[in-house]
Amino acid sequence: MTRTIRMVTLLCVLSLAAGASASDGDAAVRRALQQAVSQPAPAEVSADAVSTLSFRRDPAVSARVQRETIEAFGRDPAQVADLEKIIGSGQMLQEFDKILRRYGYDPTNLGDVLAAHLLISWEVVNDRDSRRSLEGQRAVRRQIIGPLAAVPQVAAMSDADKQAQAERTAYLTMVSALSYQTMKRDGNRQALSALSAGVRSGLQRNGVDLQQVELGRGGLTLR
Repeated sequence: MTRTIRMVTLLCVLSLAAGASASDGDAAVRRALQQAVSQPAPAEVSADAVSTLSFRRDPAVSARVQRETIEAFGRDPAQVADLEKIIGSGQMLQEFDKILRRYGYDPTNLGDVLAAHLLISWEVVNDRDSRRSLEGQRAVRRQIIGPLAAVPQVAAMSDADKQAQAERTAYLTMVSALSYQTMKRDGNRQALSALSAGVRSGLQRNGVDLQQVELGRGGLTLR
């Protein structure tokens, strides 16, 4: 297997795992996401909503999520080696943080992390560059934060739970982004098509079809 194919396999495993770890609040989160993309972003979000989704990072939680991710998804020596390199070193999370800050997002806010996941997934699914709409990039977080903070199960999460969910989402997002960049550079259209379909399917399970939304001044809204 080439490194690119291993990355695709890893993405599929992570996607399946995310679907298997359903909680009682998943239906409410799906409704929140559907609500978010059903209308343009508000001009601003409340400070209370932002505060509800914010968390303090604990290095012990980061270490636990790294370890659990490597142990859970390292199905063979090649995958373990890739995971140790890209997750165990801490470089992947650092790169994710840099991307969020370029968007004007806060990597210690669960809403911002989910907004970045949607935005980067939209790029992968549609083979588009969100930098063409900087206003749209900034708007997506305003779409997500209010509806997500209103989900009781999310609002009740501890800092450690929010951090763990955010970092698992960060790893999934970055594996998708890195795979996309590698395949695009290599001109591997077949693998790109498979990756796009997989990422699209993952979000469809959460009630959002990224091929049916467009990025603009209002964020990600239905075409």
